[in-house]
Amino acid sequence: MISAIRLFFMLIWTLSLMFFTPFFIPITFNRQFPLFVARTLFSRVLIWIAGVKLKTYGVENVPTDQPLIFIANHCSYIDIGVLCRIAPVNLHFIGKKELMWVPIIGWYMVVAGHIFIDRSNRKKAVESLKKAALKIKNGKCVAMYPEGTRSKAGELGEFKKGAFHLALDAGVCIIPVHIKGTYSLWPATSNTITPGDVTVRIGKPIDSLLYSRKTINSFVAETKMAIEDMSTA
Repeated sequence: MISAIRLFFMLIWTLSLMFFTPFFIPITFNRQFPLFVARTLFSRVLIWIAGVKLKTYGVENVPTDQPLIFIANHCSYIDIGVLCRIAPVNLHFIGKKELMWVPIIGWYMVVAGHIFIDRSNRKKAVESLKKAALKIKNGKCVAMYPEGTRSKAGELGEFKKGAFHLALDAGVCIIPVHIKGTYSLWPATSNTITPGDVTVRIGKPIDSLLYSRKTINSFVAETKMAIEDMSTA
């Protein structure tokens, strides 16, 4: 019963801010206002409702004067709120194009400047990544989950290369992030939330300029190793 109440208020809180914060953009003259709210208010209240006790290490590793791509493991829906909370910069998320037509969520993502990828075929996906790279190069910080979906067992899965192609195209650093505890709190296979401890470790930047298309496998391997190393810290 308590878990259902938590889920209800998390949903209401999320949808309310998604709907209302974009209306403040014309008032604040700042398109990133919804992202600022997500980082400072939305995420703080969301993880409080979920019963998360959050500890963060390595925030000093994040340069705040340049665009970046945050790469994190993904075990739970609550990971989004956790990433927003721990990042010292406003984060844009990348979603499939179909999300544009989802009520409230699509409206929020479009107005707040989140990035959409067309996955209907390979050619459109490549074109979408190039457009996304240009947006990142122009100053956006982005969060991505290279596993592509939430882990069903809480273990780190194989990394897809899309995020790394994006980093190469944009010429930006990747920030490796490990999130521990969200799987136990709210696993992908359950609708039950169990309050608990969540620890986030942020690694040092990995410069995409050290890699190329030919060495992208090494780029992926280094990032995954950095996240695996943090998981045992």
